[in-house]
Amino acid sequence: MNTFRIATWNLDGYRSNAKSLLPRQLEVLQELLADIVVLTEVRDTTQLPGKQFWWSDPGEPPYTPRDRAVGIASSWEGRALPVRDSRLSVCVALAAPPPLGCIIVYGIIIPYAMDGVRQRVASAWERHQKAVDDVVADLCHLRSDPALREARIVLAGDFNTSLDGSNWYGHHGARIRLVDGLTSIGLTCHTLEDIRATRAADRAIVDHIWSSSDLISCEPLHIWCDRNEPGRLSDHNGVALRLVVNS
Repeated sequence: MNTFRIATWNLDGYRSNAKSLLPRQLEVLQELLADIVVLTEVRDTTQLPGKQFWWSDPGEPPYTPRDRAVGIASSWEGRALPVRDSRLSVCVALAAPPPLGCIIVYGIIIPYAMDGVRQRVASAWERHQKAVDDVVADLCHLRSDPALREARIVLAGDFNTSLDGSNWYGHHGARIRLVDGLTSIGLTCHTLEDIRATRAADRAIVDHIWSSSDLISCEPLHIWCDRNEPGRLSDHNGVALRLVVNS
């Protein structure tokens, strides 16, 4: 097995009607046949048949103890790895079938611009910028760890920033630090397509998939849940693609 499919989707799971939408969201996810699923704004009661979950830690009020920023799901066995902010990210080393070997999956939600502003505990973009710096630092540490040097890396989740060159959403300085930091350690972003131009989508991609350069995309991006679709299941697009070992 030298290919695998990864998907990421923000389920908007903190809404009052999230429970009623979840069964249909899970149907969509199961149809993807993804080997790795990174979910954001999810609850730790969420299940996918045949997959186990690794969860970020609970947040602070107004979030409930069941609310999770991130969950990583896979049918492969794995072990959790430490991260700087365990409320916003989760990292797991998965034992994928040969020749894939060890795949480190880092799931993240980078806060939106106004996170903490209403509560007067942060200024606009403050928490976003801190999370960007934490993610880059975590990935640099993983890439420099001798015990993990041969591992392949996948980074996915809700970045709350567009990377297609349109500057549709995000913080300019944080975007530069994110891209420069991740590319400097050999990671490649697979979600640079401007889907508003190419697919007449309502919004730009802000949920991204990155990987180490030993993995390359072997199929077009699969995008679902555009804002123009009737009965939309989330306020975010979902993104999936298949990666293959770059031999």
